[in-house]
Amino acid sequence: MNRSIDSTLLRRSPLPVVISLLCAAMSGTALAQQATGSEGSANKSRSPELLDQVIVTGTRVQGRSPTESISPVDVVSPVDLERQASLDFTDQLSNLLPSFNTQRFPIADGSAFVRPANLRNLPPDETLVLVNGKRRHRSALVNLQAEPFGTVNQGAQAVDFGLFPASAIQRVEVLRDGSSAQYGSDAIAGVINIILNNNAEGVTVNSQYGSTYEGDGDRFQSSVNLGLPLGQDGFFNATVEYFDSNHTSRGSARPDAAAVGEAVGIENVPFKGLGQRWGDPDADGVRTFFNAEVQVNESTSLYGFGSYADEQFASSFFYRTPVGVPGVGPRGTLFVDGNGDGLPDPVDQSIIDNILATGGNPGDFVTADPNSPSGFVALNPIFARFPGGYTPTFGADIEDYEGVFGARGELASGLRWDISGRYGQNQIIYSLVNSINPSLGINSPLNFKPGKLEQRERGVNADFVYPMETGMFAAPLNIAFGGEWRREIYAVGIGDPASFENGPTAALFGVGSDGFQGDSPESAGTFGRSSWGAYLDLETKLSENFSVGASGRIEDSSQFSNQIDWKLSARYQFSPQVAIRTTVNTGFRAPTPGQINTLDITTTANAAGTLVPLGTFPVNNPAAIALGAQGLRPEHSTSFSGGIVLTPTDNFSLTVDYYNIDINNRVALSNFTIQPGSPEQQALIDAGVPNAALLGSLSFFSNAFDSTVEGIDVVANYTLDVGRAGTLDFSASHSYNDQTVDRFDPGTIDSERVFDLENQLPHHRSVFTTNFRAASGLELMLRANRYGGWEDATFGEVSSFGSEVLIDIAVTYPLFDERVRLTVGANNVFDNLPDRESNGTLSFLGATRPLSSPFGFNGGEWFARVSADF
Repeated sequence: MNRSIDSTLLRRSPLPVVISLLCAAMSGTALAQQATGSEGSANKSRSPELLDQVIVTGTRVQGRSPTESISPVDVVSPVDLERQASLDFTDQLSNLLPSFNTQRFPIADGSAFVRPANLRNLPPDETLVLVNGKRRHRSALVNLQAEPFGTVNQGAQAVDFGLFPASAIQRVEVLRDGSSAQYGSDAIAGVINIILNNNAEGVTVNSQYGSTYEGDGDRFQSSVNLGLPLGQDGFFNATVEYFDSNHTSRGSARPDAAAVGEAVGIENVPFKGLGQRWGDPDADGVRTFFNAEVQVNESTSLYGFGSYADEQFASSFFYRTPVGVPGVGPRGTLFVDGNGDGLPDPVDQSIIDNILATGGNPGDFVTADPNSPSGFVALNPIFARFPGGYTPTFGADIEDYEGVFGARGELASGLRWDISGRYGQNQIIYSLVNSINPSLGINSPLNFKPGKLEQRERGVNADFVYPMETGMFAAPLNIAFGGEWRREIYAVGIGDPASFENGPTAALFGVGSDGFQGDSPESAGTFGRSSWGAYLDLETKLSENFSVGASGRIEDSSQFSNQIDWKLSARYQFSPQVAIRTTVNTGFRAPTPGQINTLDITTTANAAGTLVPLGTFPVNNPAAIALGAQGLRPEHSTSFSGGIVLTPTDNFSLTVDYYNIDINNRVALSNFTIQPGSPEQQALIDAGVPNAALLGSLSFFSNAFDSTVEGIDVVANYTLDVGRAGTLDFSASHSYNDQTVDRFDPGTIDSERVFDLENQLPHHRSVFTTNFRAASGLELMLRANRYGGWEDATFGEVSSFGSEVLIDIAVTYPLFDERVRLTVGANNVFDNLPDRESNGTLSFLGATRPLSSPFGFNGGEWFARVSADF
C-alpha cells in the first residue's frame, strides 16, 4: 500500500525542513563558483568514473573493466555508500544493488544484530565475501531465526557486513556469477570483494547525524581516515569510526498488555504500555581498518591489512504477562493453571519433598496454600516483582578482528606471485537483562550472561599468474594457479550457572534464563575443520574478438570428501558496440562447524501467540537422532548465465544477463512441533533427552531440499556532459528473480517454509539513480528504489504485500575549495511504509507492519553530513 502525501504527513515529518535545506544549498551555487578554483585532487577522487574502472574480481587478467568482463560485475563507489541516512553497510549496499537484499528482524535473537543479506535470493552463506581479494572470516552467529521472523536465511552462518565503515572502502566489486572453481567453497550466488582505501596522503574527517521522521532512532557517526606514504611507492591508510544508533519503535500495544495496563497502571507495563518493542536495536561501537603496502625493491612488496571492531547491541524480546489480571493468561514461568479455572494448580508432594531434601525453603519456589494437599500451589513467588509483567532485553557485545599479511611481486619472466597468511576472529558475548530463571524461584537473578560464541579462522594462500606467449592466440594465455589451506574453529563458551541451572521447579515453570537459555557445559565445546584446495584458471583470446576461460578446483577437508568444481566462460565481441558473454559452472558449499555443532535453547511464538521453548540440536545429539537426523552433506550447484553487453557510445553502457542456478542438498533447519503426549515427545523421552517434556519445538540441520533460482539482471549507465553546467550520471538497474523448490522432504521442512522460500522476497526490484555534479562542485543525488510485491506464510496464514517505491535525495555543497563538503538529504523522502500486517497472530503480538519487509518499517529518515579533507 502506497501512502499518499498529504498535509498531515508534512506536519508530522521534517520533510519541509529537508527540502528547504536542499533548496538553500542549490541557491548557493553562485557563491560556490566564486569560492572554487580549479578542480582539485579531492574533487577528482570523488568522481565515480565506474564505466572504465579496472576490476580484479572474477578475472585474473589485468586491466579489465566491468563491460569487458566475461562475468557480470557491479562496482560501487564510496561516494554512493556515504550519501545515505543509514550507518549500516548492509543497508548502504542494498540501497544501491537490486540483486542484493536485506531485512530487519527485531526480537530474533542474534539476527537482530548480525543482519543476513541475500544475493540473488540465496542465503548469505552462499555468497563468498573477500577483502582485497582475500577470504573474509564468518560471523560467529548461526542464524536460527524461526517463524515468524522470516525463514529465507534460516540456518545460515555468514560474514557480518555491518562491521565495515564506508570511509575505509575504496570500492566494492560484486561478481554476480558462481565462482567456486576460482575461489572455493561458498561462491554459489557470487562474490563480493571489498577493496580497502589505499590513499597515501591526507586526512579526511566525516561526521553525520540523522533521525527518523517519527523522531526516534537518532544516529550519529564520526570517522577519521588517514593516509601516509611508505617509502617511494608504498602507503599506509587507516580508518577509525565511532557510531551510536538509538532504537526505533513501530508496534502497537498488545491486547494483553493493554488489559494489564488498565488493571495495574500503564506505567507498570514495559515500554509505556506496549508490552514489547518492534524496531531497530540500540547500537554503538568502534570500527577500525588499516591497509598498507611497502615496496621492498622494484619487483617485490610487502603488504598487510586488517580490522578491529567492538560493537554493543540491545533489543527487546517478547512480553511476558503477569499474574492476577482477570482475562489475561499469565506467563507459564510464573503461574500454572492446567484445568483453566483461573487458579494455580496444586504442587505435587514429590516436588516439595525434593526442595526440602536439598535444604531449600518451598516458599522460595512456590506459594503456600492450605487448600492444596501439599500445602503449596504452582505460583512462582518471584511474580511479585513484575506487577505489569516483564520483557527481557537481549543484548550482544560483538568483538571482531582480522589480520592479513603477505608478499607479492613479479619475476623477470613475467610470473606474478602472491603469498599470504590470514587470521580472523568474531566473538559474540550475549547478555539478558530483566529476565528470570523460573526454576530458581525468588532467588533467581534478573540479569544473565547466557554464553559466548566464537568463530576463528586462519589460512595460507599461494597464488601465481603467468601470461604465456604461445603464438597460437590473439593474446597471451593467462595461466593462474595456486593453493589454499584453511582452518576453521567454532567455539561455544559456558554461560553463567544461573542461565542454565535446573532448579527444583523446572518441571513446573521451565529451566534456564527465560527467553534465551544459557549454554551449559554439555553444549559448550570447540569444534574445528581443516581444508585444502588447489586451482587452475586459464584465460585467453582465441581471436581479437573471442575471449574464453576455463577454471578447475579441487578441495578436500577433514570432514568431507573431495570436491571438484569447474567453470567455462566465453565472450564474443561482434563490434565495438555489441558483445555477448556466457558462463557455465559448478559450485559447492560445505556445512560449517557452527551448523554441525550448534545447540541452542531460545523462545519463540506459536500460532496462538503463546511463547514456547525452541531447541536447536546438533545432528549427532540424541534429541536430533530421535527425530531422524542424519549427517550433513555439502550443497552442490550447477549454474548457467548468458548476457549481452551494449556500449553504443563512450558514455553509455547496457548489460542484460540471464542466470539459472540449480542447488542440491540445501542445508536448512528441520523443525518439529512437540505436543504433549505426541509421538515426537515420547521419542525424546525414550532417548533420555533432559527436560524433553518442556520443549515446545525442536530443530536440527538437514539437507532438506533442492531448489532452482533463475532471473534476469539489467544494468544501464549513461553520462551526459552538460557543458559549463557540469555532468549528469544516470544509472538504472533491475533484478528479476524467481526461486522454485524442486524437491523437499515433508519430514524436514513444511509447505509454509517452501512458500516463504519462493515468495518472501520480491521477484522484481529496481534502482534508478541520477547524480548531477555542477562545475562549481555542487552535487545532487536522486534515487528511486522500487520493490515488487511479496508474500509470506506465517502460522498457516498467507499475507500479500504490494509494491512500494522509496525516494532518496542528497545535496552536497562544497566549501573552502571543496576541502569541506556539507551533505543534507533523506532516505525514503515521502515516508513510504509497507502495507499493514494482516496476520492475526502477529497483530496480537503488536506488529503493525510485515516483519518480512525488504526495506524495514521505520519510514523516512533525514541526515546531515560534514566531510573535511586536510
